[in-house]
Amino acid sequence: MPSAKRIEQATLSFLLTGIAPLEKADAMLAICAALTADGHVEHSRRVFEFLLKDSEHPDPEHMREAILQTHLFAGYPRTLNALAAFKDACKAVSNPLSGEIKLRNAPLEAEDMAVFRQRGGKLFAMLYGNIAPKIDQIARDASPDLGEWALVEGYGRVLARDLLKPAQRSLCIVAALMPLDVLPQLKGHVQGALNLGNKPETLWKLYEVLPKLFDHMPKSAKTAFEAVLGKQQISDDQFEQEQKYKWS
Repeated sequence: MPSAKRIEQATLSFLLTGIAPLEKADAMLAICAALTADGHVEHSRRVFEFLLKDSEHPDPEHMREAILQTHLFAGYPRTLNALAAFKDACKAVSNPLSGEIKLRNAPLEAEDMAVFRQRGGKLFAMLYGNIAPKIDQIARDASPDLGEWALVEGYGRVLARDLLKPAQRSLCIVAALMPLDVLPQLKGHVQGALNLGNKPETLWKLYEVLPKLFDHMPKSAKTAFEAVLGKQQISDDQFEQEQKYKWS
């Protein structure tokens, strides 16, 4: 599995410059998700701190949400570690002149399984389009429990929350899956990101930016993007050179 590189704030700022049509704030949220999936706590803490120091950083609560939703793809242990690192980063960059960065300390919503099932089904249909019933059946054939949890808990309880827009969440999902080497799921979510309103050019830019944060990126990432988006906008040689570049 890839490992996040140790990078400095100036380098990160450079990577986030001139990345249109990918919005800078969306790129930052995606980076939060990718580093959570990576699981290297100290690198994550430093990058979270750098992001929070940027004058254009998203709402810290939105950044925390991008980390939080990644538990669906990378598991609770990595997510808990990343959340702890993010909390430390918030404390580190707190400005005494403007007050500490404050994060919500109560659950966003109570238990309502009927609501979760309804809104989860709606988001699932939006993301997968006309193949949504097939995808749902595949999951339920593998495990009726997992299929139900995915719809109600994953899509309904977590991914349908209104803290982030569906298009933003989809970019964060793609970012989290890229270092995990899970080709079928990454292909599905690259297509899902398109279905939720992201442009192919936005996804290609995400594909160019994220690998620069890691010592390498699985080839399945390249395969998934090309399978969905068609001809790549960066050559094989260029991609390999980007992977070899030593950011410092």
